Amino acid sequence: MLAFNHTKHLNTMTANLQLVKETNLALIFNLIYKYAPVSRAELAQKTKLSPTTVSSLIEELLRKDVVVESGVGQTLTSGRKPIMVEINAIGRYIIAFEIVADGFYCSLYDLLCRGIEEQKYDNFEFEELGGKLIEAIESMLSRHSIQREKLLGISIGLPGLINREDCRVISSTVVQIKSDNDFYIKIRDEFKDIPVFLENESYFCAYAEKEFGVVKDVKNLVFIDINIGIGAGIIMNGDIFRGAYGLAGELGHISIDMNGPKCKCGNRGCLEIMASIPAIAQKIIFAIMSGQKTILKDMIGNDLNKINIDSIRFAIDNNDRLVTAIIDDIALKLAFGVNNVINLFNPEVIVLGGEIAKLGDVFLNKIKEHLHSIELKPNISTIDIRYSSLNGNTVNLGGARYTLDNV
Repeated sequence: MLAFNHTKHLNTMTANLQLVKETNLALIFNLIYKYAPVSRAELAQKTKLSPTTVSSLIEELLRKDVVVESGVGQTLTSGRKPIMVEINAIGRYIIAFEIVADGFYCSLYDLLCRGIEEQKYDNFEFEELGGKLIEAIESMLSRHSIQREKLLGISIGLPGLINREDCRVISSTVVQIKSDNDFYIKIRDEFKDIPVFLENESYFCAYAEKEFGVVKDVKNLVFIDINIGIGAGIIMNGDIFRGAYGLAGELGHISIDMNGPKCKCGNRGCLEIMASIPAIAQKIIFAIMSGQKTILKDMIGNDLNKINIDSIRFAIDNNDRLVTAIIDDIALKLAFGVNNVINLFNPEVIVLGGEIAKLGDVFLNKIKEHLHSIELKPNISTIDIRYSSLNGNTVNLGGARYTLDNV
């Protein structure tokens, strides 16, 4: 006869009850975030939890200083007016980092994910990154007289492949971070009780689009980030899709031409080397060097480094034949990449973000025209393709909201 382990059973029950409590706390917090100011009775109605349970959860959130009572609400009866609750924006703070080619951005957010301050840090070696990130956190907290205990979490977004087991950067074609760089470990060890989230920056951009973008309540979305490189963040069933090993979304390294130019990743014909912003500039430079006419030649003189996204947009607006033809070719290549995404994930919305959005509606419409000619018929006009509507640092905004939702 098997012996019944009473202690183990009690421990399991306690763990299960704690999990239920934490789940309900998160549920109540998110509903307050969405509907504030809101009463306890309304929260009980929305959650189907008992009024006693809701009141107990609210009391705990009040003790944690993450919600506050904000006056009384209206009632249709002659009974006691309900006391409303809302998020205490200054109850906790989130620090978010975006790592870029020449440094990083450090942003401070309150509990409503409202940006308070952002600072750019550069002129350092990436071997020093861990120490520099810690310095930035300490400096940001000090400037705003925020105690460490008020820091809810830290997010770090960067363009690269991340090993989720040891939280190290495997490789990046944009940022010169070596695989043995222990910046994450340094931050984790320095802020032991504070969660630190490290993700590919496109994941955070996709999360920001889901939470703050034009399309509301979308559950399946792909954000394609087109800058120096090309990456993608995938939202499936309302959450970030990472794949089995956390490497999903490397759209820039999907080949669209097996005989194309060799990419930094070792593959040939990658979308990144054929349709990123440097690829556009390179095609224009080659055309100018071969003697083709363009208004950009008069603008830049002999300084080919002046060919950037702004000068390219100027040429498009002035119907420059050379640049228009090159842009049309780039739009075709991106259409093939977008079509691959549609066929693989069948999202509701595809959002294009990054510097590429500066090329305007003319460029976006070219992508759509090419896409309509190659995509599967059932997908035509059913999947929304648009530029990002978000301003500011989308990586850090998404990182802040992801941190809030996961702590």
